[in-house]
Amino acid sequence: MKTIFYTAWDGTQNPFTLKRRDLIKAFMDKIMEGMDPTMAMAQMLWDGFSLAGMNFRVMGLKDILQHLAKKKEEFLSQYSLARIFDQPLADLRTLLDHEAHTRTRTKGAKRSPRFEDLPPGLLEKIRSLDNFPFLNTESRHTFDEWKEREGDIRDLLEFYSTWSSSFRGTHYLDFDQALDLMRQMVALDEMERRIRSGQWTAIDPQTLKELLGDEASRDFVLLLQLPGELLRQGVIEPGTKGFDFTPRGIRLIGEMAFGDLFHMVKRDRQGSSSGNAPPSGEPEPDSSRPYTFGDRFDPDITRTMLRAVARNHAMDGRISLMPEDFFIRQREPLVVSTMVMLLDLSWSMSWENRFQAAKKVSLALDHYIRTRFPKDNFFVVGFSTSARELKARELALAVWDGGYAFTNLQAGMSLARNLIKRAGTRNNRMIIITDGQPTAYGEGVHTRVEFPTSMFGLSPHACKATLAEVRKATALGITIDIFMLDNNPVLVEFVREVARINGGKAALCRPGQLGQLLLVEEIRRREKR
Repeated sequence: MKTIFYTAWDGTQNPFTLKRRDLIKAFMDKIMEGMDPTMAMAQMLWDGFSLAGMNFRVMGLKDILQHLAKKKEEFLSQYSLARIFDQPLADLRTLLDHEAHTRTRTKGAKRSPRFEDLPPGLLEKIRSLDNFPFLNTESRHTFDEWKEREGDIRDLLEFYSTWSSSFRGTHYLDFDQALDLMRQMVALDEMERRIRSGQWTAIDPQTLKELLGDEASRDFVLLLQLPGELLRQGVIEPGTKGFDFTPRGIRLIGEMAFGDLFHMVKRDRQGSSSGNAPPSGEPEPDSSRPYTFGDRFDPDITRTMLRAVARNHAMDGRISLMPEDFFIRQREPLVVSTMVMLLDLSWSMSWENRFQAAKKVSLALDHYIRTRFPKDNFFVVGFSTSARELKARELALAVWDGGYAFTNLQAGMSLARNLIKRAGTRNNRMIIITDGQPTAYGEGVHTRVEFPTSMFGLSPHACKATLAEVRKATALGITIDIFMLDNNPVLVEFVREVARINGGKAALCRPGQLGQLLLVEEIRRREKR
């Protein structure tokens, strides 16, 4: 039994720690946007991140720098340094007056120097009196106190020469107040320097707390936990250029993508809140029936035992089984299928969260099929100006091709058709997620690119080559479902033509609808098999 003891906080315990699941979720959301682990880590550290499970946002280094700048600006607009040396100068004048008064009453004493006779600078005035034999005890004590503070005076003079013109407030500071302000300003500058240079472990959270408050200090501690926690959880590992995904990290991103989208299925079925993904493994048998001679012996133990007990075959606390008691599990014939997801990687997919939604659905579908239907084949093909197969790691790290603006759907479908042929299955599908019409195509060993004839026009040769590829896939009995993320009338007409030739589904949708239209429908379709 697990026992938990609660005690008063004594200041030594970490007051707040990241919840692992929420942290990994925030990290994976960055990966969904098309970042690699190193970039995702840097982005989270710089921008901060939200933790839905805790209902708050962790501020990033950028926010902390902004708070540091804001704090500095508050000081500059509030205070004035015009009178910070008035106190030591006044004390010097007073102690010399007292000394002069004492010497006038002391027989044979020499006249003390006047304040006006001292050198112009504050430090020079003090140093000029180093060897002066004070007769007035109070004057000697006051002088010694300022003499011991030569270091503070020197530091404050340097601070004044650098910053005096920047302070524009009306709140005048005395010497000690200015010294405290100087130390805070120095701490602000040093903290900014360490953040910008990456020396984060050299920053004292307590100092940050004193400068910016509890929230900034707490969030900074959480930021420092981020890399170590992801390493401890086995999500990432050190690579040659930053961080790489571990095999566990690749599995987790698919699991989380599926978990985010699967709650729509749970809500649809039960009217309740989200749930986790279904367990891995093959479906349970649909039914069982009485055993007959010659059947494959795969007994349904529960129904067999219940029938034996009902027939009163129990003797001496034991149950005697008869042939007629046995039930065998009756499974539907297993249909092995091949599915190829064609994911548009062209630059326009970076708009309106299109790529993030498409990648998330691809990862979720990959996880669902590999865990629930391990005998089925599932491939992912990425296409822009050219096409390539994306293995599990490549899919997890996939990002749109920023330097390739064209859409070569023909090459993607041709590669998908070859993958299906290689798999050798009869039940085959292509699922295409795209946001544009074909603007590139293959001609022999060459790739041709073709701009549309007008803003809402077609790329005629690219469309013709792509539709020819649709006919090839259709002739092989491959079903093609296409999901279009743009409502350009030309694109709508193009996907309708694909559906007319192939007989598959053509859907016009927004990025946020992909989970419902694609993943949920795929789960329903497979559960009816």
